[in-house]
Amino acid sequence: MKRLFVATPIITLSAEIQKISADLRFRLRHDDIVWVKDEVRHLTLRFLGATPPQQVPAIRRALDEACAQNQPFTLNINKIGVFGSHYHPEVIWLGFDHFEPFQKLFEDLEPKLQGIGFEPNYGNFVPHITLGRIKSLHDKRKFWESIESVPSSFKQTIDISELILYQSFLHKEGPEYKVLSRHHLGDEKKFPNGTC
Repeated sequence: MKRLFVATPIITLSAEIQKISADLRFRLRHDDIVWVKDEVRHLTLRFLGATPPQQVPAIRRALDEACAQNQPFTLNINKIGVFGSHYHPEVIWLGFDHFEPFQKLFEDLEPKLQGIGFEPNYGNFVPHITLGRIKSLHDKRKFWESIESVPSSFKQTIDISELILYQSFLHKEGPEYKVLSRHHLGDEKKFPNGTC
C-alpha cells in the first residue's frame, strides 16, 4: 500500500509571512511543535491515504481529467488559523480569503475518485498550508496570545497551475514526500476535443 495525497507545492512564502512564522517560532520555542520545512510545504487538495499500487494509473487519469476542466488561477494567503479545540489545539495553518477555484477543482476531482473506489471526503473543505503540528504546549494562554498577536493585514498571492500526486513516507524526523506524477491545469493535450 502507498500513502498518497494530491497537492500543489508551496515552497516560497513572502518575506512578511516568513517573518510572522519566525516570530511565532520564537514566541513558542518552549512548546513541542513540529514546524513544517520549506521544501515540503504544500497545499493539499485531497488526502487519499493507504492506496493499492494498482489504483495509481486510474488516479492519474482522474487528475488529468480534472485538470483539463480547470484553468490556472491565483489564491491569496491572508489569515492564520488553528485546528483543534481551544483546549487542545493541534495544527497552526495559513488560510485564504476566497478559494472558490480551488474548491471547484476539488469538486471536479471528487466524483472521479469515488468512481474508482475512494470513499467520499467527509468534513468541511478548508484549504490550508500547515505551518506547524502541535505535540504539547507549555503555556496555552501564551500560545493563544501569540496566535492572536499575528497582524491581520498580511497577504501573499500564489499561483496554482499544477497538481501533484505525492507518496508520503513518515519518519521520526519528519515526513518525506515523493512525486509520483504532475498534472497541469488547463492541459487538454490528452483530451484534444475538450472532453474528459
